[in-house]
Amino acid sequence: MPDNIVNVDFRRHFHVQPGDRVLDLGCGTGRHTLEAARYPGRVVGVDISREDLRAAKFMYDDLKQKGQLRGHADFVIGDATNLPFKDGAFDKSLCTETFEHIPDDRAGIAEFLRVTKPGAQTCVSVPAFWPERAYWALSWDYWHSPGGHVRWYRPGQMRQILDEMGMEVQFERRRHASQSFYWFLRCIHGLPNENFPPVRLTWKLINVHHNRRIKLLEYLETVANLVIGKDLIHYGRKRPTPAAKESPAPEYVTAS
Repeated sequence: MPDNIVNVDFRRHFHVQPGDRVLDLGCGTGRHTLEAARYPGRVVGVDISREDLRAAKFMYDDLKQKGQLRGHADFVIGDATNLPFKDGAFDKSLCTETFEHIPDDRAGIAEFLRVTKPGAQTCVSVPAFWPERAYWALSWDYWHSPGGHVRWYRPGQMRQILDEMGMEVQFERRRHASQSFYWFLRCIHGLPNENFPPVRLTWKLINVHHNRRIKLLEYLETVANLVIGKDLIHYGRKRPTPAAKESPAPEYVTAS
């Protein structure tokens, strides 16, 4: 999987060290779990969808068999607002494109931080405001689809919430301007019409862009990210607490 498909920049901003226990909350089909597992740590992907976890486990087993993953990954069925882990169980935690789906996002953020060690590196990604606001305006289906987004976050809003909940945001980045254009076309032509020729062609071009890593296109997208980047990524740390103690390894049941 090309590392420019994921939101989190594991090479420059979110470093998985040998022996790290990493949480990927709301992992879906596992794109960030698999990318984190390229490094020699232990990753736990949590999601409420059994079908998504099965797809993630299938891809994990395939990549592991091919020798492309140095780390280990487990996949756990769980509710983001009631995680089955002890306090401070993880050395690093990330959550991408999840809190906008949860009715009580603050409860999810509280759990995300509870199971993360004090002082540990954290990363939270949500849709950027202006592209998301445009999709809501253009498509009724976009925000009424089952399991879809239940809110958008205004500029600075998620950063403020994270700060109030106990995460110190150190810097932000935006990614995937090309996908902003793709979703704009989906909303214009009807969300269910993903095989409409202009939409399908755009998706194919995005995949070519991700796989071939054409320098000019990467530069253009980097510039476009400043304006229409689809994903807003917050990098930071959970605030340390006095006399924080080492937590034992997380206890969980692997999804079958």
